[in-house]
Amino acid sequence: MSARLTRAEWRQLRRAERAVDNMSPMQREIFLGIRVDELSYAELATLHGISIADVEHHFADALRILDRHMHERHHKWWQFWR
Repeated sequence: MSARLTRAEWRQLRRAERAVDNMSPMQREIFLGIRVDELSYAELATLHGISIADVEHHFADALRILDRHMHERHHKWWQFWR
């Protein structure tokens, strides 16, 4: 398997990076804690001094941001030129 990414994979990776950049600091911490560090909701709640319900809320908000960025359409500037 090649270590090189296709152009489409690079685009998708960049969209994911933009999504994470657009999250609030708490949303980012919760999202990365769950998805990258594989921490449980209870562990994150204890770590940040918030309730498990707050962790769920921040994670849901982060997923909405990720979904919005992953499915956005990038229009070329000339499509609007008339």
